[in-house]
Amino acid sequence: MVDWEALEAAGIADARERAGLVEYLNDLGFTVEQMADADRRGRLFGLAGDEVGRSGPPIYSFQAAAEALGVPVCEVERAWTMLGLSVANSDTPALSQADVDGLATWIEMRSYLGEPVDGFLRVLGATMARLAEAESSMIRLTEPNVWLGHTQSELRTARAWRSVAEYIPRIGAMIDAVHRQHQVSHRTFLEGLEGGPSASIVCGVGFADLTGFTTLTQVLTAAELAALLTEFGGSVADVVHADGGRVVKFIGDAVMWVSSTPQLLAKAAVDLVNHPKARAAGLQVRAGLAHGEVLAINGDYFGTPVNLAARLVDAAAPNQILAAAEICPSLPGWEAVLQEPLTLKGFDEPITAYELRLASNR
Repeated sequence: MVDWEALEAAGIADARERAGLVEYLNDLGFTVEQMADADRRGRLFGLAGDEVGRSGPPIYSFQAAAEALGVPVCEVERAWTMLGLSVANSDTPALSQADVDGLATWIEMRSYLGEPVDGFLRVLGATMARLAEAESSMIRLTEPNVWLGHTQSELRTARAWRSVAEYIPRIGAMIDAVHRQHQVSHRTFLEGLEGGPSASIVCGVGFADLTGFTTLTQVLTAAELAALLTEFGGSVADVVHADGGRVVKFIGDAVMWVSSTPQLLAKAAVDLVNHPKARAAGLQVRAGLAHGEVLAINGDYFGTPVNLAARLVDAAAPNQILAAAEICPSLPGWEAVLQEPLTLKGFDEPITAYELRLASNR
């Protein structure tokens, strides 16, 4: 039974007028204190889903977490900031046991692996932020009832958000499994490269982007554009992975990837440029390729080959692959057509580049 007097005494506004929501939360086992706290934060309608989605009840303040971890509180706050999260008052409970356990892992990793672990922490935070944004976009498109402004019903929104939030723990398990698979895959990729135990490696770098995309943004609806980008992103990842490469990042309508050899790099490029789904959608893909020593750090790649490949894709025509000169000797089965010297931003001297074509396609 709902204790209406206790709810009203706890300060829940219009508790009896919100009977459907309150009874729903009561049936789920939420206490008067939990409901009152959620109502003070303006999220009584979100309590059912929020509780499932949290990493656990906030039982540690930053000060208490620092004491439990044996580090200064400024270190805990700095780690939280590097993760892209907001730091509450040091004395206000804000962290769960799982949060503190995660910070303990960071501390242990840093003591063993050193300062690069801080860069990893930033990448983790940025990756999780992007994942959360992707989840939010997916939900916004498919389950409008999680938005109170849409339903105008706290109960309907509470039920919808609870149903969606129940996937969050399962997504966490899925992330763990996928991370382990990617860790094995990337380790195998690195072992096939030249170079030793340093941040520098020798590999191929490719950029591909869509031409005519700006025009499409003016004629397609938001839903059509979202479906197109999702399809393109999936196709790109499939092609690059099938050809032994690693997708580094998507930048708008462009993708950057790395491959262990010039042969695999060129194979991925031609498969992207000639991808049937892109052609069927009226898209034209172009690519720029380079090879050499790059700095691999924090999940990204830096160096002259990266800059050169990025500039070459900008100079390429639709359906064209432009490759840096050092790639061509490693591609005996390809036709390499010398281009006029290219003046590229960031390079003082004109760049020699070749258009790559599979000889069998002539």
